[in-house]
Amino acid sequence: MGLLRLYPLSGKGVAMRASLWPGLTVLALASLLFAGCGQPSAEELANGDDPFTALRSPLRSVRYDGAFWNREAVQSTELWADAVAYCRTPGNSAAPNCQTVGLVLSQMELEKAAKEAKRQLQILLEQSKHLRPLPPARPGRAPGASPGGQD
Repeated sequence: MGLLRLYPLSGKGVAMRASLWPGLTVLALASLLFAGCGQPSAEELANGDDPFTALRSPLRSVRYDGAFWNREAVQSTELWADAVAYCRTPGNSAAPNCQTVGLVLSQMELEKAAKEAKRQLQILLEQSKHLRPLPPARPGRAPGASPGGQD
């Protein structure tokens, strides 16, 4: 890679010589630019086009916030399932964006537990409607006394 230059020869024509410096300079600049573009910054990871990649960023994402992950959770997307699995892997849960996923997951689990508790309470309430009332206490017996009268 080089440039060809024409040089006059003492009145008898022209000679060509190759110069490598301009070609090497261009190659060196291209290498530096390429090396700088190789690794995205933490901010680019956090707010780039891939929400799953954002989970790996050491910076909290502005783009993939709690509202984003809540929508994914409500829709039960494959991305949500992958995010939960990734963030539950030991060592990943402390990442800022995994903490966001964890908060959404906790909220979803609490809501699910509350619905289940309400369902069970309704079942117990229905069952209690079919119970007979306790018989009245016998006269002369103290409430809570043993049936044989011996304590």
